[in-house]
Amino acid sequence: MARFPTGVVIVGGSAAGLSAADGLREGGYAGSITVLDENVEPGFDRPMLSKGLLASDAAAPLRLRTDARLAEQDVTVLPGHRAMGLDIDRRLVVTSYGEAIPFEQVVIAAGVDARRLATTSGNPLPALRNLCDLEALRDMVTGHRSLTIVGGGYVGLEVAGALRPRGVDVTVVCPNALPLVHALGPHVAAWLRDLHLGEGVRLRLGTRVDAVRESSDGGYALDLSDGTSARAESVLAGVGAVPNTDWLIGSGVALDDGVLTDVAGRTNVPSVWAAGDIAATFDPATATDRRFDHWTHAIEQGRRVGLNIAKAEALPVGSAPYVWTEQFGRTLHLVGERRSDDTDTVVRGAFDDGAFIVLHGRDDELHAVTICGFPAAVRTYRKLLRAPATVADALAAAPA
Repeated sequence: MARFPTGVVIVGGSAAGLSAADGLREGGYAGSITVLDENVEPGFDRPMLSKGLLASDAAAPLRLRTDARLAEQDVTVLPGHRAMGLDIDRRLVVTSYGEAIPFEQVVIAAGVDARRLATTSGNPLPALRNLCDLEALRDMVTGHRSLTIVGGGYVGLEVAGALRPRGVDVTVVCPNALPLVHALGPHVAAWLRDLHLGEGVRLRLGTRVDAVRESSDGGYALDLSDGTSARAESVLAGVGAVPNTDWLIGSGVALDDGVLTDVAGRTNVPSVWAAGDIAATFDPATATDRRFDHWTHAIEQGRRVGLNIAKAEALPVGSAPYVWTEQFGRTLHLVGERRSDDTDTVVRGAFDDGAFIVLHGRDDELHAVTICGFPAAVRTYRKLLRAPATVADALAAAPA
C-alpha cells in the first residue's frame, strides 16, 4: 500500500478545496498537500453546468487547475479517491481504496450533492450536479422535446434559460408566488417571471409537486398541491442540495446540515477545518450557523482557510455573499443578502430596459444590491458591502 507524507489533507477537489491549497501556498506553507477527489475527471467550473455547458452540446468543461499549475504548487491530487471516514484520534483520513492517509491538518471541502427526488415507484429522477448528470440531461432533451423542472431556484431557472432557446418546451413548477422572490424581492422577481414568460417558459407558480407517478407510456404524471395533475414527458429535479457528510457521522466532528465551523472555518475538533458548500459557518449577524451554496463564497472561504492554516490565523472571509445567474442573455448579480422587510429601490436603469440597479435596505441600512446590465458596478458594491453600509453610501456609489 502506498505511503503518504503527513501534511495537509484536503477532502474534495472542489473550488473550495483547490482554493484552500492556493491559500496554503500563498501563506507560505511548505509541507505536503494531498487532495482527495472522489471524481475521476478533474475539477471543473461547476456553475456552467446549468449555463453554457447545457446551452450547447459542443461546450466542454473548463478545468479549475491545470496539471502544470498543480505541479508548480506541489499539490498531489488523488482522483477517484472518496473519503470514507475520519479518525481524529489517530489523525487519519480513510479512503475508498482502503488507504489511511495521515494528516497534520485536514480541510473538509467535500461539497454537496443535488437533493434527489424519486417517483412513487422509487426510481430516482434526474438532477444536475455533475458531468454525468449533464450528459444524461443532454441525452434526455435530445430524445424528448419537453421538460418539466421541479423547483424554481437558480439551477431550475438557468436550465430553463439554457434549453428554451434550443427549442425545448420547458415548464417550471415553483412553490413560491414568484421565482427567487426570497432572494431578490418582489420587484426583481416579477421582472424575472416576465422574462421567462416572454421567452415561452411555462410557469406553474405557487404550486408544489406532491408526487411524481410514472406513466405506462414512459412519461410522468405530477400530482400538484392545488389538486390538479400535470403530464410531463421528462422531469428534472431542482430542489436544493444535501451536504456530503455521511462519512463524518460518528467522527466527533459536529454536524448540522453541514460541518459546523466558526467564522475562521475551524470545526469543534482541533486541526479539522471546513470550507465551501459543506461548511455551516457561524454568522454573527444572525447568530445562526449557515451554509452558502455559492461558487464565489466557496473560493473565498477555501482560500481564507488555507491562509489561516499557513499563518496560524483565525480570520473570517470578510466579504459579502455574492451570487450571479445567467438567463436568456441577461446576467443578474446579487451582492449581500436581502431581508424580508427590506424596501427595494431602483437607483439606475429600469426593469423595462432589462438594465437596473436595485438597492435592498431598511431605515438607511443597506443589506444587498441587485445589478443587471451594469457589470462595472458589481466590484463597487462588493467593496462597499464588506462593512456595514448605508443606502446613502450606495446612492453615492451608483454609476452615472
